[in-house]
Amino acid sequence: MGNNRKRAIALKAADARELIGKALPMALKYMTQAQVAQVQMVLDAAVVNPAIQQEYRDAMRRSIVSEGRDGGHYEGVYYNGQLVIRDVRLARRAERIAEQQIAISDWDKRVKLDLDKLLDADAFKPTTDNPDEARYMAKVKTMLEKQGVWLRFESKLIRDPQEPSRWIIDPRTFQVWLSVGMKGDPLTTETGLLDRKAILSAQAFGAGYYDEVYRGPVERALEKETNRLLREIESGREQHHMLWKIRHDAFPGVTFVADLLGGADFPDSSIWDYPQKMVLQALKLNVGGNVSLPQAYLVVAAIATRNSAKLLANYIDDTSEGAERAVKVLKVAKAAGEVAEVGLAISTGVGLVRAGARAVGTEVVAKTAKDKAVDAAAEKLIGRMIAKDPTLAADLNKVRWVPGPKGTVLGGGVKPGQSTGLGTGWDKW
Repeated sequence: MGNNRKRAIALKAADARELIGKALPMALKYMTQAQVAQVQMVLDAAVVNPAIQQEYRDAMRRSIVSEGRDGGHYEGVYYNGQLVIRDVRLARRAERIAEQQIAISDWDKRVKLDLDKLLDADAFKPTTDNPDEARYMAKVKTMLEKQGVWLRFESKLIRDPQEPSRWIIDPRTFQVWLSVGMKGDPLTTETGLLDRKAILSAQAFGAGYYDEVYRGPVERALEKETNRLLREIESGREQHHMLWKIRHDAFPGVTFVADLLGGADFPDSSIWDYPQKMVLQALKLNVGGNVSLPQAYLVVAAIATRNSAKLLANYIDDTSEGAERAVKVLKVAKAAGEVAEVGLAISTGVGLVRAGARAVGTEVVAKTAKDKAVDAAAEKLIGRMIAKDPTLAADLNKVRWVPGPKGTVLGGGVKPGQSTGLGTGWDKW
């Protein structure tokens, strides 16, 4: 081995420390002497073995004689259908030259490194409040620990100095990189430090991040429920407009008398403005990976939509405008309530919301209990948001302006002059 090392230096073999130190200084810092020696052996073999192979071929050619002689020092072998006579002593000398080659395999071209020493302190720390990200980064950590991080190196193609249009392998020029596992995706890092960016540069990890975080369960649920709520708000507006048209086209005074005798008060169409504004804000805020703010806005928009739809349904009941129309409006309220549940489930767990409903006997009371459970969970969520950023109160507290049926937690009274005595509102945070 010592002679081969001297020979490799004479043949200007690449230096392992220089190669690794230039490309991945952090990796070199934590490599053992044995690991560096393994790399150096491969680099030496790249220049020593071809030279030895050439010497072997030359020696074998010199061992060939044209005819046999006395003394038994010759042997014959067939080569390409022709008998070749060799001098046995010269042939064995050639074989001894071949034995001087450095024995390497593909296994020698990879070195398992100490993962813990290469990891950045925040490598797996989530950068958003999306729970899917925390779960995925924990999953990546487990996969990386299982497969390991490996230093790999191969000869590099260069342009042929004699014919620049052709690429050849240069035994003195190598490329070195880190990979996930022995044969896995490369990790792009300038120093060998494995930070978040380097880890997600692995194709499998980067693609997984897109599938499981950017398009993960939380983001898909937010997108689905936001679009669903926009449709329900539009449906509520349409039903509201149709009721207004009925009132407008009726004989003078008839609708007023019906309202008076039934104790009804026709809600203003502006009750749909606030929930629509909030749901559009949820869409606008759902960028950059964070989900808490769009979640809060979606929940508030859903509760405001539910309360608006219930207020309209109450008017229909009081004026006997028609059971079919009331059912349509209540479908909006039901769907909006479900959106609020899904929105809350992202952080609080839908089971807590539904537990209140299962504990109650009758369907009507059960729905009321579920609404109260949703409202209570929403109050806590929005309270946390406002505690972090008090400026959010200007938007989120306005849900109190949206009227709800009597007995609801969320909703409060409406703006002065629009309705009377409906709801109790949020008394405190």
